[in-house]
Amino acid sequence: MAKQPDFSTINTGRQETGVNTGAVYAAIERGKDTFNAQPMASPDEQRERRKNMKTQGRKGCKLPRINLAFSPDNYEFARIMARATGQSITRFVNLCLQKYKEEHEDLYQQARALAEQLDAEAANLTGQNIEPDTAQESESE
Repeated sequence: MAKQPDFSTINTGRQETGVNTGAVYAAIERGKDTFNAQPMASPDEQRERRKNMKTQGRKGCKLPRINLAFSPDNYEFARIMARATGQSITRFVNLCLQKYKEEHEDLYQQARALAEQLDAEAANLTGQNIEPDTAQESESE
């Protein structure tokens, strides 16, 4: 059997080499802060990117996002029609929603006014420290 080497004589502690380790660590921290840093997009660039829906990966150009679940038939329709028209599924669905909104503008304005009215009433209730459930019970009595 081979004799095991004796490492007890080797100094494994950190030796002072004259290097300022604080400066090294500070440089590493500065590097972390600037790694993949992008400048903030100008307001004109933000508007242009939002209009063209090319906002991914650009600081200050984010669009609202939601996670939707589609029925298999609707998903297939959106996927095929988007591909047939040379668009992304997102752009296709946004165009469908835009057309629907334009066709039903009066209904949209009524729903928006109702939502604003409900928000105002809710703000009044919270301002009076009345719980919404309590307010509904007192109105029905």
